[in-house]
Amino acid sequence: MALTKEERQYLGTIYQKLDPLKPLEPDDQFYQPIYGAPGCDDPVDLLQQHIGWNPIDSMQMFSGFRGSGKTTELKRLKKNLEEQGYVVLYADALEYLNPSQEIEISDLLVVLAGAFSDAIEKEFKVDLGEESYWSRLKNYLTKTTVSLTEARSKTEIDTPLKEWFGGGKASIDLKFELRDTPSFRQKLQQFMEGRISELKNQTHKFIEDGVKIIRKKKGDETGIVFIFDSLEQLRGSRSNEQSVIRSVERLFADNMQMLALPYVHVVYTVPPWLQFAMPGLADIVMLPSVRQWYNDGVRTSYEPGSNSLRSLIHKRFGEEGCQKYFGTSVDGLYPLAERLIAVCGGHFRDLLLLFREALLRTKSLPVTEDVINLATTSFRSTFLPIAIDDAQWLDKIGKLRTTSLPSVKTEDVTRLTRFLDTHFVLYLTNGEEWYDIHPLIRDEVAAIVQRHGELKSSATPST
Repeated sequence: MALTKEERQYLGTIYQKLDPLKPLEPDDQFYQPIYGAPGCDDPVDLLQQHIGWNPIDSMQMFSGFRGSGKTTELKRLKKNLEEQGYVVLYADALEYLNPSQEIEISDLLVVLAGAFSDAIEKEFKVDLGEESYWSRLKNYLTKTTVSLTEARSKTEIDTPLKEWFGGGKASIDLKFELRDTPSFRQKLQQFMEGRISELKNQTHKFIEDGVKIIRKKKGDETGIVFIFDSLEQLRGSRSNEQSVIRSVERLFADNMQMLALPYVHVVYTVPPWLQFAMPGLADIVMLPSVRQWYNDGVRTSYEPGSNSLRSLIHKRFGEEGCQKYFGTSVDGLYPLAERLIAVCGGHFRDLLLLFREALLRTKSLPVTEDVINLATTSFRSTFLPIAIDDAQWLDKIGKLRTTSLPSVKTEDVTRLTRFLDTHFVLYLTNGEEWYDIHPLIRDEVAAIVQRHGELKSSATPST
């Protein structure tokens, strides 16, 4: 029987509840606390404990692959810390940096101070005016002179950046010039090239002044946390991806000490591939996929993980909605829902997308097995085609449960990062970290490797 108008409206409402791109607040009715499962470290608890045991300041790095829920978990960290009396400032790096451009330490120091300044104004609803970092930076860039030593004379010239401030531009324009105008950023990098120590001191001085402003309002013992989100999205475009990655590697390899901020607990969300490119450089708290199986040869089912995913779907559909959409349950489970849960790879985003695919194809209620099969096939197609070289690497990962990374060269790290970002490869933990390939591509990968082996064998002349 075709869907009625009311049933279409009902499905549309559920479809909206399955939005995979919406970060959730920790007290949202749809939030699923997955890290309370047995044998699972809670990344937020780790970050929070580190802050609590460092009374003055600290620096931590936090990461996860696309769709792992980083922003939602950072919101939970913010809520937990605020309940303990901390002032927690938040900034999105993409408001200040172009993710498709290479980055230098001068860019990041300027952006950190500027974002901290903006966050104070937003949190306390104040206008820092001439005391804002952007005003200070503008004054510095327009009043600084550059010394040029020629044959026998020393000449003072205006900074080449002074031309940007003609016509009475507002100081806040600096934020947008830095992000959107490559020529401005390049001139700033050139100007700061020999002044990094001076810039670091200026940045730290502003942070210290900002801390005084906060503590004047909240008390001298107030702990301050600065969350700098989205830095992990610096990855370049197809034409310059490797050069951008190398610039990020240099940034952290050469300047780690400069990224610590005085009297502030700072949490950076960093690219997850840093752990592959620079092992041992720094501890990175990583968000894993939800584990649905054990790290054994037959992938024995791990029910606590799957229960978290069932709970997520139940919250979105509701008990009545589950019965209406999936039909009769068996021992408290809905078999057709289980089909999609089993192949999501432990990714909330993939799980939500799979169920959305099913909703789009639903022609009657309850849903049919054919619709579930179509939804699975459609979502699997987003992973295809798989190149032979990729399939061979993925096959090795699935068998060995490691990254099988051949080297830490940029091209290999970039390729592995692509596997993880697109969920071809899953990052999992159960006390120790391990890797596996997505359930939806296991058969396809095995078939490609087998066909390639057979073709190579048939092409080899017999002796």
